[in-house]
Amino acid sequence: MEFFLPLYNFVLSTLVVSVLFVLWRVSFRCWISPSRAYQKLKRNGFKGPSPVFPLGNIMDMKRAIEEGSRSVKSDDESFNTVSHDIHSTVFPYYACWQRSHGKVFMYWLGTEPFLYIADPEFLKQMSSGVMGKSWGKPRVFKNDREPMFGNGLVMTEGDEWVRHRHVITPAFSPANLKGMASLMVESANKMLENWTALINSGQPEIDVEREMISTAGEIIAKTSFGISHEDGKKVFEKLRAMQITLFKTNRFVGVPFNQFIAPKQSLEAKKLGKEIDDLLMSIIEDRKTGIVVNNQKDLLGLLLEGNGGNGKAGKSLTTRELVDECKTFFFGGHETTALALSWTLLLLAMHPEWQDQLRDEIKQVVGDKKEIDATMIAGLKKVKNTILNEKQMMHVFFFT
Repeated sequence: MEFFLPLYNFVLSTLVVSVLFVLWRVSFRCWISPSRAYQKLKRNGFKGPSPVFPLGNIMDMKRAIEEGSRSVKSDDESFNTVSHDIHSTVFPYYACWQRSHGKVFMYWLGTEPFLYIADPEFLKQMSSGVMGKSWGKPRVFKNDREPMFGNGLVMTEGDEWVRHRHVITPAFSPANLKGMASLMVESANKMLENWTALINSGQPEIDVEREMISTAGEIIAKTSFGISHEDGKKVFEKLRAMQITLFKTNRFVGVPFNQFIAPKQSLEAKKLGKEIDDLLMSIIEDRKTGIVVNNQKDLLGLLLEGNGGNGKAGKSLTTRELVDECKTFFFGGHETTALALSWTLLLLAMHPEWQDQLRDEIKQVVGDKKEIDATMIAGLKKVKNTILNEKQMMHVFFFT
């Protein structure tokens, strides 16, 4: 009995110390550390909405979204009217904070601070004094979006970012992009033929956004990876599923230990990420073994041509890095393009006179030719200057 008593005291003391240490670490990470950072930023002139740690401003954002949804649904006229104030509709919390704190302010996702910038001059001054490789990437997104981007160009920083960009940039030369134009035209013609068939069959409505996302995904699959429609569809469906999982609004991004708050979504995202990695890895390995024979002029083929996929001397990318870049290109290339085209078509539908101007210009530039090639794009000045610039002015970009 006398032997067990000291052992019992030792175990109990160790347990108490361990519990106290865990509580201290949790308290430090959830409250003490972010509170110190908030006070330091505040002393240095960074203003913004007051955070409540460990959630930061997440609950304010959720309330603003809920209030915005209720007000839109209660106002039948605004619900059926197209508004160009997209910023206030999609991001009501940013619009509210901008009115209160100006065009530059600090807000918090959990315990992570973010600088909101809607002032072009401020951004210009900031970017002129900081090299691109030194901007840094948010740690919270590097952890949370790892299944989506891995260590691709979006997430790397410093000298690694320089190396990735140095390897990738040549693949985006004008000559290489022109070589991919025929693949883009092929998919676009296929979409238009499908629309014609739907209209002739008497279908009154076409979901343009869904069609654009699907077609853009098909184009990216062919121009980036050179893969078949079926394989491209598999990659596309899994990437979209992972995107939806990661961006669900009930996930507490930036909150410490958030993977335990929403374990189902976290595990599902990791599972999908592993499946996508395996699929892309097999595509890359197949292409590496047959690259000399096939010599496909798509993005992956161009990267492999001058790369070899072995990462030697820091002048190439490993197979793992190629997988991450493939995911980055897919996410960065298909949805941004699809949404931009959807907005363009919406604006054209609202302004039929623009449609007439564009048709006249296309007739002048293209003439009786059935095929449009990359060399003709330079002559479509109204498409570039009038439509795209107008779209960007109506739907202003902002930076965080």
